[in-house]
Amino acid sequence: MNPMAIEVRNLFFSYPDGTEALRGVSLNIEPGSAVALVGGNGAGKSTLLLHLNGYLPVERGEVRIGNTRITRETAALARKAVGMVFQNPDDQLFMPTVAEDVAFGPLNAGWPAAEVQRQVASALARVGMESVRDRPPYRLSAGEKRAVAIATVLAMSPDILVMDEPSSYLDPRARRRLITLLRSFDHTRIVATHDLEMVVEVCSRVIVMDAGRVVADGPVGDVLDNEELMLAHGLERPHILRHHHPH
Repeated sequence: MNPMAIEVRNLFFSYPDGTEALRGVSLNIEPGSAVALVGGNGAGKSTLLLHLNGYLPVERGEVRIGNTRITRETAALARKAVGMVFQNPDDQLFMPTVAEDVAFGPLNAGWPAAEVQRQVASALARVGMESVRDRPPYRLSAGEKRAVAIATVLAMSPDILVMDEPSSYLDPRARRRLITLLRSFDHTRIVATHDLEMVVEVCSRVIVMDAGRVVADGPVGDVLDNEELMLAHGLERPHILRHHHPH
């Protein structure tokens, strides 16, 4: 794993129904950094994430992962470098057992069987889920599903982790485990979320989006503590910045 930089330049994207989801987005993300992407529904967060690993084509503008410019021809390289954890774990867990889900990506990439098994064991250990490797995913709790979904991505040894609402559906204990896990990673991390309390604990930088544009970008404390800015873009100053927090 080698943390990579991300560069987005003047990125535009419209859906077939004419919805303008991205309107000239530009940003740079340093290798190994943890960056939050926040904004209301429809701000363009998920659409931006889907451009980072080639799931959506670059219509106008430029996206670079490391030294690679993402095009239709290089999208496969982007997907190797960028591991994406979707908002709903059930979108990533579909095999009869947890171990088979985690093995799915490496097997389809043609990795040797012995290496696949090592990756499965390593990824499950990394997220603390070794004990559920033989269970069917539908028998897992929401927190366990989230951890296993992350393991399916880690098994591919990505350089960048991209997560869409990772704390959704989680109870407080599972959310706390997730925060501890995210803080332990050395990957370049981009987290799109409405959970601003988690942002304060996990990320050092936050990018605020509204109507397909970047409207603020800076240190978490400076941006999220700006109540006027937050309210102007449909957000609230997180309570963790108002009160002492045990974590």
